[in-house]
Amino acid sequence: MPAKKPPQKPASKKEQKSSPAITARIDRLVDYEGSNVRAIASVNVADAFAIHGLKVIDSEKGLFVSMPQSKYEKDGKTQYSDICHPITAEARTEMFGTVLAAYEQKLQEDVQMEPGEALETGQAM
Repeated sequence: MPAKKPPQKPASKKEQKSSPAITARIDRLVDYEGSNVRAIASVNVADAFAIHGLKVIDSEKGLFVSMPQSKYEKDGKTQYSDICHPITAEARTEMFGTVLAAYEQKLQEDVQMEPGEALETGQAM
């Protein structure tokens, strides 16, 4: 008869793995009439894994981040499935928070740089 394994203690906060570093950039702002999409973003996880095609979407409940999705038909109805996604709630919160912070920063940069200003200061647009 196999020996029973002793119950494992839950990891203490010090023993729990920390989340890998996540950076985000806004690839482009979207301003199409009638569209809820506000921006397209990319995320880099631990300088080892890149995710492109995240969308910042404005809904009735506020801004949220949508992961890249594939579209397919099932029983005559259009369905969507995330191609990749965070596994834990903590990872999701960190990733989406990083993307939304990058979005807010990009909006601030666009407000500060008026049309023609880049050409006057010698900066490329």
